[in-house]
Amino acid sequence: MLLEGLMRILVAAFLTVSLSFPALAFGEKRILFLDGARIELDVAARKGVIDIPLPDTMLPDSFRVKPLGSATVLWVEIGPASAEEKGAGQLTALEERREVCLDRLKSLDNREAIFKAAAKSQSGRALRKTKSNPDPLGSLRIGTRYSLTQLDEVSTARRQARKALADVETRIATLEKQATQRSVARVWLSQPDGKVRIAYLVSNLKWTPCYDVRLSGNGYAEIALCAKMPPATRNISTSVVPLPLVEYLNSKVDPYPVSSEITRIASFRLPLAKEELTNGAVPFLSLAFSNSSAMNLPSGEANGYWKGEYFGTATFGRCLPGATMSLVFGKH
Repeated sequence: MLLEGLMRILVAAFLTVSLSFPALAFGEKRILFLDGARIELDVAARKGVIDIPLPDTMLPDSFRVKPLGSATVLWVEIGPASAEEKGAGQLTALEERREVCLDRLKSLDNREAIFKAAAKSQSGRALRKTKSNPDPLGSLRIGTRYSLTQLDEVSTARRQARKALADVETRIATLEKQATQRSVARVWLSQPDGKVRIAYLVSNLKWTPCYDVRLSGNGYAEIALCAKMPPATRNISTSVVPLPLVEYLNSKVDPYPVSSEITRIASFRLPLAKEELTNGAVPFLSLAFSNSSAMNLPSGEANGYWKGEYFGTATFGRCLPGATMSLVFGKH
């Protein structure tokens, strides 16, 4: 029965994905900022209509549709998702699984009552030798041990069933919350096989700046700005911008393409106002540099190196052009 419930969930999930996007999507592109991302996706229509499920994290008024080729966008309408698109099939399967868990708990309660009664009856039995029971004390011990073992197994099974029920309840609550928030954009085109490029902003996807700070005693810091990415997805073109979304308006900063989990996007050779190595049982490194570049260096985490030796990490605060920043690596 548990396997049957799991299969219902998987089938419902497949149907939800298949039915919620009646168009061919390709060429996804992501531009990640420090506080969000722009998602771009090329979509081909079927019979002149495209239904596009919109994420709950989409920022208001950020949805855009650009026609590709000779097709014209006739109309765009954004509304609540249908029951199928809200995951109604998944919800039904989860509710059935909840009933299975509740039935399992009820059955375990009945088993517990039976074995408690058996253990009690064992303790109340008279210890008399008979031909059929020549060792009443041994029989009592065996019967009591069996009842207690069964009660332990019931207790373990109940804990597992309660955990499974709690997991199902959490997933049901999540789906119900999503169902009240999810929406779909429907796009009508002038051609049955027309193509469009959709774009929108989301708040739950961003990149994290990290720095490689290397000193060698020559009065300069070799600093590399790297982009630490969320888990990558195949066939998605990704680039990053070292600015928050609001600061990108009318900005001339070009996105930096990235291709791995950690990608170097810029390098600087900046003059040092301080370069000090303090020896001891655990040496530490102190420095201060001036941002002589024209780039606004965003806040993040930095790894420090002295002549190739790793000295630990430090918090790298936002550093504007012309500003000076102090860092200490390896001091506790």
